[in-house]
Amino acid sequence: MKNSLTAVIYLEPDQVSLRIIELPKGRVINDVRSGVLALGDGKIANYAQNMGTIVNNLDGFKQQLKDYQVTDVHFYGAIEDLAPIDARYVADQLEVRTGLKIQWLNNNQLMAKTMGCVVTHLAEFKSLSKHCLYLLTLGLDSMTLAFFHHGNFEKQWEIDLGGVKISRLVQRLRQTTTNPQEIIQDYISSKLEYIAPELKRKKRTVLLIQNAPVLSNHYIKQGEHLAKVPFEPLKQANREMGPEIYSQHPWAQSVTSEQERRLLLPNYLVIARTAYLVHPLNIYVTDISMMDGLVNGYVDSQAQSQINTMIRTSADDIAQRYGVDAAHKDFVTKFACQFFDQLRPLHRLDNHARLLLEIASKVDDIGNFINQESHYRHSAYILESNPLIGLSDNDNQIIAEVARYHSAETPSATQEHYRHMDDDIQLVVAKLAAILRLVDALDDSRQQKISAVKLKLTNDNLLKIKATSNDDLVLEKWSFSKKSQLFNDVFGVKPVLIERGGH
Repeated sequence: MKNSLTAVIYLEPDQVSLRIIELPKGRVINDVRSGVLALGDGKIANYAQNMGTIVNNLDGFKQQLKDYQVTDVHFYGAIEDLAPIDARYVADQLEVRTGLKIQWLNNNQLMAKTMGCVVTHLAEFKSLSKHCLYLLTLGLDSMTLAFFHHGNFEKQWEIDLGGVKISRLVQRLRQTTTNPQEIIQDYISSKLEYIAPELKRKKRTVLLIQNAPVLSNHYIKQGEHLAKVPFEPLKQANREMGPEIYSQHPWAQSVTSEQERRLLLPNYLVIARTAYLVHPLNIYVTDISMMDGLVNGYVDSQAQSQINTMIRTSADDIAQRYGVDAAHKDFVTKFACQFFDQLRPLHRLDNHARLLLEIASKVDDIGNFINQESHYRHSAYILESNPLIGLSDNDNQIIAEVARYHSAETPSATQEHYRHMDDDIQLVVAKLAAILRLVDALDDSRQQKISAVKLKLTNDNLLKIKATSNDDLVLEKWSFSKKSQLFNDVFGVKPVLIERGGH
């Protein structure tokens, strides 16, 4: 492959960064960050208030792109807590003023990209995660805790413990009490309480901290990406932590800006409390950043495959958590993917839609945990409240809506919920739900009677589904007759189930 230059621009609430890399090796040609953007006391993702400063920085970046003759530019932004309409306003303003079109990424997408980079590019990761490893990533709006077992990602939690939020609470408490640390510790403990039993069960654990620049700048040597963090100061923080934190620890003395100083105490207390609950054998910090995760997607050809594995793992985890029948889930997932592949000329959807159908097949029945009656509606709102790692907001909505419509309700103009969906996902939801509904009917008895299926599209607009089974398919045929109408409505093709005896 001929060497070429690619640029990644990353906008965060507190800074904007540019990295120019040479492909295919990924050698860094230029790496620059803006000054710290003011976060203020309002919303965390207050891009609108900093628009002038952001545009000035982007104009400077554009000059560097011109100097290096870079034409392949990718502009990403952390959406944080921006409402969708506000995100569109900000994106439009940025494009009008700079000509750069931003792609917003939610925290789950950013975390998946960054975790994939940690797994593949941190040389020590394999040995650190030999048994149990927790990856703690600090953020302005929230913190994320991911669990790896024997080197493999298993689950993650996004917890409402962002540095800015806690910092504002500290400021308010200081107006009423001289030492707010004890109250803050209780607040942090309350947010971690629901996962505390699970954290305490794991043995021989390692805690790896990410996105903590004050720690990484102090402990990590030049040219390295990992360093050990002493445990004793963190233990002390759980016992007694006063405002003299800045003078007690050498790493704190490097903090110069007021904004970093505001975030230092909240982040340190979050790390300390997490370490107390995990009780790791060792604690480490890495300087692999969100920008590294974004760039990794252009350097590592397997990066998206790793993220897809995380997405599938998260779906399996939520299915297990809500007691989904594993045999039925595997049956539906297997045949839904087969239907998708063999019906490509009919639905004309891409491989990403195939992944969304696969994930929906794994989690469509989680609503049974609440109530079997209208379980599909329960599935939808559980999924809306538990977005999966690695997926965009639209992707997560598609999966939730496919789960909603996989059973009884029909996506149509008369259905109010469906009518209010964005136009760009309505048809995708309808097509995937139609496929999943057919496959779900083939195991209505939850006994996996069918061992194989063959599909054939005929010239007279029929889809013949030949199902091989040694058992009676009376229930499946009855369910199929009810659930096949959506497929006919969406694709204009009538499905016909044909039973074939097995050997």
